[in-house]
Amino acid sequence: MVNSKKNRRYRIISTFFVVLPTTFVMAILSSVTNDVLVENWIGELFKSWFFSLPIVYACVLLLLPLAHKITSKILDRKVNL
Repeated sequence: MVNSKKNRRYRIISTFFVVLPTTFVMAILSSVTNDVLVENWIGELFKSWFFSLPIVYACVLLLLPLAHKITSKILDRKVNL
């Protein structure tokens, strides 16, 4: 059972390092596609990134096990979470 805590911690940290740049790229894309030019666009970029980061992180942590289960059922493999 000790390894399961290590695996869970590893999964949470590795998910964070996937979510961090992904949300940053999405914040940049949403800033660029927004037609309204703001005087402090860098501040707006970081504000949208700061807002989206915990939302996406929570969604990924909740949906990733479900995605693994669905994928394993489709491919008829055992899930190793």
